[in-house]
Amino acid sequence: MIRISVFATAAFLAACTSLPAASPQVSSFDVAEAQRLFEAQAENFPAMNATVMVDGVVVWEAEGGLLRNNRDGVETDYNIYSIAKMLTGMAYARLESDGIVELDQPILAIEPRLPDAYKDVTLRQLLNHTAGVRHYKSDNDWISFSDMRCEKPQDALGHFVEDPLSGKPGYRYKYSTFGFTLLSHLLTQITGDQTYDAAMTTVLGDRFLAKTDSEDAEKAVTFIGEPNAFKEVHISAECKYGGGGLLASARGLAGMGAALAKGDIVPLVFTNKNFAPRKSGNGKDVNYAYGMSVGYSESAQTNYSMHSGGSPGGRGFLLVYYGPRVSVGVTSNYDGPHHADLSIALGHIFSGLPATSENDE
Repeated sequence: MIRISVFATAAFLAACTSLPAASPQVSSFDVAEAQRLFEAQAENFPAMNATVMVDGVVVWEAEGGLLRNNRDGVETDYNIYSIAKMLTGMAYARLESDGIVELDQPILAIEPRLPDAYKDVTLRQLLNHTAGVRHYKSDNDWISFSDMRCEKPQDALGHFVEDPLSGKPGYRYKYSTFGFTLLSHLLTQITGDQTYDAAMTTVLGDRFLAKTDSEDAEKAVTFIGEPNAFKEVHISAECKYGGGGLLASARGLAGMGAALAKGDIVPLVFTNKNFAPRKSGNGKDVNYAYGMSVGYSESAQTNYSMHSGGSPGGRGFLLVYYGPRVSVGVTSNYDGPHHADLSIALGHIFSGLPATSENDE
């Protein structure tokens, strides 16, 4: 279900704008370097946006890109793809912190209709990609799943749930979007809500600043192709749900990251204890917990959480530095260069540190 029209880009630099900040704190940061780094990255995208918050306050934002229109901007929704996993993880962290859900319980206790192969799978294993649920088998598998239309997460399960697990649950890390699609369904079972968005709002309240994609969603135009000949496409990733089917703005991503950094999602004592690498059953470190990459940044001297997202029609990033309470949200409407280095550099700049483009996380 792809509709294509071709746009040839002119040979010009991205038209980038640095937006007014909402806080006088910005005067103490190297905003010129932030803008320079942003502009260099934005030259690769039809539209790109970034928002940085410190302690929940917007301190810097920028908008740019080669084919911007009046719908693009830091408040416009874009496909964020796998960043949805981090948001889903926030909800499960909240449920565990509040004592509502035990993450080490078998998921058949929540959804007994699942195949018997899932009898030893737990919520925690799904959240850290060690459950053994498969990922995409091929590009055609990705396309066929994207072409599905779903009203609720349960509608998506038939695409993968009968397939065998890739190994013993808990034994090894193996990235899986479908594991988070299953988590999306389980979340609706836990909360009793009919839709994923309603379930996320039940758990996170107004801190949930995203929504599920749909064919008629109001969002940025999505593109594929090469930078000198972008092709507009119509894509809905709705059936991925919390695995990659959400829309959000740069400001919304930064806002959700800020809520996590401030302890508004779960208490910081919970974050410090639980948002840390663990070992899988085969003894290897898994630097992924609660739907996000976690660890300690030596260069920034702080714990962090982060996730990228990228597929045809979109690329984004969400970074949280807990010590300085910095959150960075980046959105764009094309699967171009990774935003990790830019996001980390912005995280450093607005933590009062020298910018670095090295992904030491």
